[in-house]
Amino acid sequence: MSGINRIQQLREDFKDTRNGGLPRAERGKEVWLKDGDQIFLSSVATGDENDNLLDELYLYTFRDGNRWTNVLKDDRVDSSGVPEDVRPSHKFAFWAYIHNIIHMEKRNDDWESIEGPGGRKMFKEIINDFRIVSLSFGRGDYVWNQLVDVYSDWGGLNKGVMKIKRTGTGAYDTSYSIQATPKKDEIPEDKQKEFGDLEPIKDYFFERYGEAVIAEQEGSSSNDENTLF
Repeated sequence: MSGINRIQQLREDFKDTRNGGLPRAERGKEVWLKDGDQIFLSSVATGDENDNLLDELYLYTFRDGNRWTNVLKDDRVDSSGVPEDVRPSHKFAFWAYIHNIIHMEKRNDDWESIEGPGGRKMFKEIINDFRIVSLSFGRGDYVWNQLVDVYSDWGGLNKGVMKIKRTGTGAYDTSYSIQATPKKDEIPEDKQKEFGDLEPIKDYFFERYGEAVIAEQEGSSSNDENTLF
């Protein structure tokens, strides 16, 4: 990669970190939304009892210099580096097959221009792969309750295509909507064979935001898990 392109890529990564995202190389399997983004997905998690592809967790998020750091709240994790005034956020997360994401702004030349509501130009990013959707429960559990409504209406989270939309940019003015859609998109048969390779949500978050903290305490030189949120 040339000097100009390399610096441009680093700059874009830096902008992502300032906007609450992760550097591209560090995003793992989670899907991240910006203001106005909409995800269309088919849940792999069913929401039924003992479904370990849907779970809840607590995550500390705090600024460490110019970086946002995440640390899992877990008895196995050393959280001594978390500032005393930081409270963990209660989140739920589940595995889903992401069909596409509709963006308000074009940030990649590969995204297709489409016509949105009212004739507004929007941009479609094709994903067609498994990702983890992680969201806070919301004030009064309003975000979680929307997922519960879908489960109740469908009799399972994996019965159709959902749309999740983010509105807002800041910590106090951002909201999420979760809706069932009439779309008939399905998970391809060859991808369904990969269901068994999806690790339980608890294991994923421990490995990504817990185990790495322990490794660093033991003298690891890796800083890959000083992640941004």
